[in-house]
Amino acid sequence: MTVAVVVDSTADIPQRTREEYGISVVPLTIIFGNESFRDGVDMTSDQFYQRLTESSVHPSTSQPSPGAFAEVYERLARDHEAIISIHIGGKLSGTARSAMQARELVPNVPIHVVDSGSVSMGFGFLGIEAAKLARAGQSLEQIASRIDSMVPKIRLWAVLDTLKYLERGGRIGRTRAFLGTLLNVKPMIQIKEEVLPAEQVRTHKKAIARMVEIASAEGPYEYLAVLHSSAEPLAVELSNQLAAIHPRDEIVVAQLTGVIGVHGGPGVLGVTGIKRS
Repeated sequence: MTVAVVVDSTADIPQRTREEYGISVVPLTIIFGNESFRDGVDMTSDQFYQRLTESSVHPSTSQPSPGAFAEVYERLARDHEAIISIHIGGKLSGTARSAMQARELVPNVPIHVVDSGSVSMGFGFLGIEAAKLARAGQSLEQIASRIDSMVPKIRLWAVLDTLKYLERGGRIGRTRAFLGTLLNVKPMIQIKEEVLPAEQVRTHKKAIARMVEIASAEGPYEYLAVLHSSAEPLAVELSNQLAAIHPRDEIVVAQLTGVIGVHGGPGVLGVTGIKRS
């Protein structure tokens, strides 16, 4: 392929798919106290969620440095004519900004950086699509035009199982977290460049039903995925119900990376897709 595809670790593209399409991943960093781990390299998602629930220290995260991106770009430039680099939304992380700074450090190869405005497979699908187009021999300009046109078509909703980790991370107050737990409220969020509150449900069963309803109203989709954090049985149940609107064998089930789990904790369940034109 003449065009290389790069994403960051929050894309949540399954490893087998990354390897199949030759997609390069630049990891973010998860920090527990004085210990740092490269997301998906030094610490798997399963290891992260186990430590998150057992540790009294709430972790933080850090975006890749421009140097980390530049190192990957330089390596890819040796056997590719161009690079497309697709990343988590700029209002959610400074990762895309680091990629843009790295582009200036590697002037010997054209690099198109995409701020997806989304997270997880919401933009992971953009990486997969870009890799398919690169394999078909399309130019950087052709691929960039297609990917840029897909960004506004991304849809993503998720339901949190608990407010505990948002409270631990300082995102909401203790009183609100306590009341939410007391009332067994599971907040639903939507991501459109930033995290937006959507509505509230009381049980996972109602959450699944509501997400199927919303996804059905928004469809049809080119790509569709179910996201979860240590909640695979619920993710499978949601996927089976979404088969009414999208072929079941084409629905990707992906676990949210630890960088996202820092904020949502375990038990998150979500749906993301790319709408058809």
